[in-house]
Amino acid sequence: MTTYQFPQFPKQFPKNRLLQKVKDSFVKRFLTDKASIRYLEEGFINATDIPFVRFIGIKEKEEVLSLDLKKNVCNHVETIHAAAQFTLAETESGMRLQSLFPELEQKVIPLVRDAQIKYKKPAAQKITAHSFVDDKAIEKFKIQFGKKGRALLQIRVEIRDIDDTLTSEAHITWFVQARLDEKA
Repeated sequence: MTTYQFPQFPKQFPKNRLLQKVKDSFVKRFLTDKASIRYLEEGFINATDIPFVRFIGIKEKEEVLSLDLKKNVCNHVETIHAAAQFTLAETESGMRLQSLFPELEQKVIPLVRDAQIKYKKPAAQKITAHSFVDDKAIEKFKIQFGKKGRALLQIRVEIRDIDDTLTSEAHITWFVQARLDEKA
């Protein structure tokens, strides 16, 4: 039986050099999309440039995200699929996060920590996303991030059709951490 020998790194191996090697390897193997590469290099991406968001057809007009009813986002009963509604809600919450803290752009890594969604009515026509954040939660986020360089923020998103019927409601919690190579 052959055993694998892990490479021995010096105890003080420079973190930035190691991270750069990992990033370069990851980009070469998996990322061919320009928007994803730009995010890794610059720390910024427009939500509607994310490959999956673009794939399902989420559009932004006058700072409102929408998704048309079309065959590729429908479920078996010809309404907008639950996953497409969730993607619209998650994308809206990410855009709201960016708009609340523009000073953190390119200085943090935001990741969804938790998401809950409740589907209320079938989405049988174009839908739009609308987000809301409690002012106290924003203040708590600022204090926590200032102390630790990381914090959580929950964003509520309503998905409504063009008749203003609530089709789903999501609560998405973002974990935001300062980038290792930056001081926020």
